[in-house]
Amino acid sequence: MSDDEVPDMGGMGDMGDMGGMGDSGSDDDMGDYNPPPELPEGVMKEIIKEADSSNWKKPKDGDEVFVHYVGTLESDGSEFDSSRSRGEEFSFVLGQGMVIKGWDLGVKTMKKGELSKFTLAPEYAYGEQGSPPKIPANATLVFEIELFRWVSKSDLFQDGGVIKAEVQEGSGYKNPKDGDEVKLTLKATTKDGATIEEKPGLEYTMGSGAMGPLSKAVDKALQGMKKGEVAQLTCTEEYAYGSAKPGGATVTLTLEQMYETKDISYGKDNTLIKKTIAEGEGWDTAKDTAKVTLKVEAATDGASTLPGFSSQALEFVIGNGEVCDALEFAAAEMKKGEKAILTCAQPLRCTEERLGLKTVSAEKVVLTLEMQDFEKAKDTYSMSEEEKVEFGAARKEVGSNLFRSGRIEMAMQRYKKVGELFSYIDNFKEENKSKAKDLKKVCELNRAACLLKVKDFSEAKTSCDNVLKEDAQNLKALFRKAQAEFGLKNFDESMRIAKKVVEVDPQNKEARGLYKDAHAEQKKVDQQAKGLFAKMCGGLGKGPIPAPGKSAGPMDEDSDGDEDDADLPETAADPPSEGTENKPSDETSEAAPAS
Repeated sequence: MSDDEVPDMGGMGDMGDMGGMGDSGSDDDMGDYNPPPELPEGVMKEIIKEADSSNWKKPKDGDEVFVHYVGTLESDGSEFDSSRSRGEEFSFVLGQGMVIKGWDLGVKTMKKGELSKFTLAPEYAYGEQGSPPKIPANATLVFEIELFRWVSKSDLFQDGGVIKAEVQEGSGYKNPKDGDEVKLTLKATTKDGATIEEKPGLEYTMGSGAMGPLSKAVDKALQGMKKGEVAQLTCTEEYAYGSAKPGGATVTLTLEQMYETKDISYGKDNTLIKKTIAEGEGWDTAKDTAKVTLKVEAATDGASTLPGFSSQALEFVIGNGEVCDALEFAAAEMKKGEKAILTCAQPLRCTEERLGLKTVSAEKVVLTLEMQDFEKAKDTYSMSEEEKVEFGAARKEVGSNLFRSGRIEMAMQRYKKVGELFSYIDNFKEENKSKAKDLKKVCELNRAACLLKVKDFSEAKTSCDNVLKEDAQNLKALFRKAQAEFGLKNFDESMRIAKKVVEVDPQNKEARGLYKDAHAEQKKVDQQAKGLFAKMCGGLGKGPIPAPGKSAGPMDEDSDGDEDDADLPETAADPPSEGTENKPSDETSEAAPAS
């Protein structure tokens, strides 16, 4: 039966209401997959041939689908149309009203390779009008439909400026994100097929703008692509080359490889960047206390091999400080079998005698790494109370050793992990609970000392507050909080807390010194404010005006600093008998770990 005898599928009646299907019948990403709702009562489906088990995806609105079909009348079984008879696949775009309503709803439930029979009530077919001469009014129709494939299309900016069509499906689950490096092939052509530019094997950083006028469209498209995917972008000139190439362009992208980059520095300051160049196995990374075998294949300054370097496979336990900081931080973030490029902007973190790098004079160090193997450490959640307490004490001691050797960030990590280990101990036995509380307190104090060293005063204050919640008179916590407030330029508060320390321990020289320093700094602030206020008022012709409202401190009249500690208690002949754990000692002024 010819197309002249029966209107083609593009003329199949009113397609206005899509039944609220949206995009829920499709999936470009398994994590976002939602099965379609049940078909309405007027659309009955019977699967004749199941799709292959590997074909789990279903098309969505906006996708161009390719099918064969045979249409018959339910009343007498007579055939009124067939693409198979014509020997040509039929294609249409789902959800655009190009076909009768029952088709839009039914094909959306199919998988690649599936053959199904759909029985459509008149309201989901041609309704009261029918499609003379072959389809009478109020006819129930039966279609056998086989879905061969589809091309996923999406309007990337919802303005028709860039239409993306998936030409070849990718693999895996990851999509590149802003800042990631990718390897791709790009070909741009005019509407008539003339090549504008072609770039095979191009390495590109997402968001860098290195694609020039195509950057916006390419970045947006890549964010939804997977490794191996081929996509075609139909771009208007606003998203392509502008007036230089009127009429826009067609851009074909092939995403060949993704290099996930991650800032693994402790302070997230981009001083230590890991770029994965080969995926590892599974999901697990080597974590604290895992025994690893990490091969360092190359060490360069970005161009040339570092003098003295010798490639080695190093065996060590993560977190113990057995290798340099750069390798410690990298190993904790790698999967078994993973290969990565590590770029370090602080070369001192890369000095490693076993690699022949006792000293490094380069401005940056680039290491090529492979995690050959690791033995997973015992998960803390599977430990008994006694094991957790023993483990926590051992890791605290490791942290203290790292601190004493000047490896502050490594020490901070150990202290932080011990605190997290004992975040919930309500169900511990009393003896274990007491030990856990003591360990947590000491590690919070030590972490505060580390944070003061790296000038992270806000986090140092938080660590001190965590101790003071349980032990409001802890002198080390008070003193370190006073130091943190000084660093935050809260000089009045620093004075108040330092004074509190001296009231308990009048012979504490460090607290007295801190009080004097904070007092001197606050006087500078007050003088600056007074001068600014007087200048403002002088401009108004108001004459002498009292200084800004600040209650007079104990030394407000002092001009030479001789009486900066006049408000502090006199030094006691015999200091109070505080335990050494709660008493700021000579360690305190150096922000050393608690005992």
